[in-house]
Amino acid sequence: MPRYVVAASVAAKWYFEEEHSTRAALLLAEERFDLVAPDFIRIEVAAVAWKRVIRGEIESAKADSIVSELVGVPMDMEPAVDLLAAAMRVAFQTRRSVYDAIYLALAIESGNPLITGDRKLFEAIKAGPFAAHVVWIGDLA
Repeated sequence: MPRYVVAASVAAKWYFEEEHSTRAALLLAEERFDLVAPDFIRIEVAAVAWKRVIRGEIESAKADSIVSELVGVPMDMEPAVDLLAAAMRVAFQTRRSVYDAIYLALAIESGNPLITGDRKLFEAIKAGPFAAHVVWIGDLA
């Protein structure tokens, strides 16, 4: 069974209709994939939901529901603090944020590709030494 490191940009697509939301939903369908993420992914998705409430795009009850549902998603959680040293090295090499680098460091250390819906992140990584560790959500079959 394929295993992916899931970026928050993909997890958010499970709850909001965006480009490639249908492909993101495949990751949850029929348990065809094993998923892993840094433990702060839930915080990042909660921040996305909060931002949508503030913009008036969703009600706060919907944000609460998203946070509750995300806890039940079958995903292994890895402590971000354990990835921090590797993430710092990756962040300096890629010139990406430490947040992004934690996902990439997990992909590198686990040997499982990072699947992302963040086009800027994907383009930055695919052009460098870590290209083998990233998959664009639009390419998920």
